[in-house]
Amino acid sequence: MIPTDLKKQDILKLFPFFKKLSNTFQQKVLGNAELASLPAGAFYFEEGHSCSRIALMGSGDIRVFKRGESGREITLYHVEKGETCILTASCVLAQTPYPATAIVDSPAEAVVFSADIFRDWVAQNEVIRQFVFASLANRMEGVLALIEELTFRKLDERLMAFLREKMKSLPRRHEIRMTHEEIAVELGSAREVISRLLKDFERRGLVKQNRGVIIPLAESLMPL
Repeated sequence: MIPTDLKKQDILKLFPFFKKLSNTFQQKVLGNAELASLPAGAFYFEEGHSCSRIALMGSGDIRVFKRGESGREITLYHVEKGETCILTASCVLAQTPYPATAIVDSPAEAVVFSADIFRDWVAQNEVIRQFVFASLANRMEGVLALIEELTFRKLDERLMAFLREKMKSLPRRHEIRMTHEEIAVELGSAREVISRLLKDFERRGLVKQNRGVIIPLAESLMPL
């Protein structure tokens, strides 16, 4: 069994800013870090909650999304290994409620810091401050790309691009194990619309479908 301090250190080493800190500040960060395990299905934050902590991810996947009055959801982004939730950082610094919902998609392990401590470090330390700014800039690019897709790109094109991108991350590249509802949530659409598009893809010979499984057949759906 790996000692807790070594686990925390292994996670922190995933973040380039940690290596740039002085030895003294590294020890301060390590000493204030708490190891947290987050089971699938657990809420990281719910909309309107205060941000009393911030996590640096060592493994797993947290999905950040907005839910409309109709109950429809749209995924804003995923927080994965070597990343932090920039909405959490923003809320910690501004001391405002969390403006979305974040739920654990796959079991995650992270180091967690209290909001007060993290806020002080950002104010005191240029390296940590630059990490927050860089994370914000990178995530903003993704959110702007999402807005552009929602506004200007047809849903069938977005679905095709989503399937292609999903294939890149799978160890078995010949099938995607997702329900129509799960895909609809990722794309901010309705399950019925996704089902209709996938049925059209199937009729055109682009995909083959089984229950909860989509098998891309066309070259246009293969990873670039």
